[in-house]
Amino acid sequence: MPQIQVTKPSTPINPEIFRAARESFERQRRQEEARVAAYGHIRPIINIPNFSGNCWVAVRGRLYYDKKWRFFTDFLFDYGMARLGPEWVEAQRNSAPADQHPLYIWRKQMHAYMATHEPQADGTFRGVPNGPMDAYKNFCYDLYTVDDNSLLNDDLIARLKHRDQFQGALHELFAEATCLRAGFGVTRENEKDRSRQHTEFVAVHKSTGQHLLVEAKSRHRAGVMGRPGVKTGQPDIRFQRLIDKAVAKDPNNPLAIFVDTNLPPERANQFYTPQSRDPLVPSLAMCALADRVKKVYGGLDPYNIIVFSNHPQHYSDDNTIAPGNHWAGFISQDTRVPVYHRQALIDLFTAVNLYGNVPTHFPPNPNAK
Repeated sequence: MPQIQVTKPSTPINPEIFRAARESFERQRRQEEARVAAYGHIRPIINIPNFSGNCWVAVRGRLYYDKKWRFFTDFLFDYGMARLGPEWVEAQRNSAPADQHPLYIWRKQMHAYMATHEPQADGTFRGVPNGPMDAYKNFCYDLYTVDDNSLLNDDLIARLKHRDQFQGALHELFAEATCLRAGFGVTRENEKDRSRQHTEFVAVHKSTGQHLLVEAKSRHRAGVMGRPGVKTGQPDIRFQRLIDKAVAKDPNNPLAIFVDTNLPPERANQFYTPQSRDPLVPSLAMCALADRVKKVYGGLDPYNIIVFSNHPQHYSDDNTIAPGNHWAGFISQDTRVPVYHRQALIDLFTAVNLYGNVPTHFPPNPNAK
């Protein structure tokens, strides 16, 4: 434990006060370490639980308040719609069910599911989330994370609102939130500059200064996430074309690629379940894909880190428990553009595992007596 240096005051202080202060500092340090371990290197929730009859929450430069928010998730569920705007919400409400946005549908299904639960004695509800509830909750938290820790891009908001562009924008939001949780700062390039292609954003690891270009690619499926067509029972597991598109953006800088495989849970098991866990050997399909990509690029990986993820909650539209997530990836040992600080890649890899960790409660009120 680091030593705390204390300047002696002119009037001696009771040693018990120093002991209590040390214990308090140590308790706060442990709490902060636990918060970072669970939610990443992002700002703590800033809120006042009861002021003038309302709960107040600060999100970067905005203040939100409501009297009914008893839990952080209560705030999140309202915040998601508020950030998209009342006009957008009203337009969804007035649209035919077949034309409504996936987010609006998830929220409706969430409330319908919650209504099937009996309230507890204190008026709150308790239950295991179903698919739509989990999907909406994770979207709201990623949106909050980016909004509170970076500059939420207006273009990204516009794409999230657009039914046809939502899937790709949602995956980009996940990639950005993951980078922030890993301790990166995020900078977006000038998309109006048509002289060259642009990646989603540049991420700079705060503790080492290592920069990465970040590309997020999502696999579209017929009949899924608002796409036209009919769902197929055995969607393909071909992802090389997405990787090639990501690599083509910039061959001269370190690159992180996030690939959303968008598979139903049963099919995802075939792609993600490793051949062995000790030692860890990825699935045959994943190994074959990595080998094909490496062969195309002359025996070198065209990326420094690639992350495959599958968040299949949108495949569940009933009252069953939300299906689980999958993710896997590679940190390249043999890449065409080396990094100087490998720790940045390790931190990013670790942060992927934090997706789905969403605080239920507001932090304790520091002013409470």
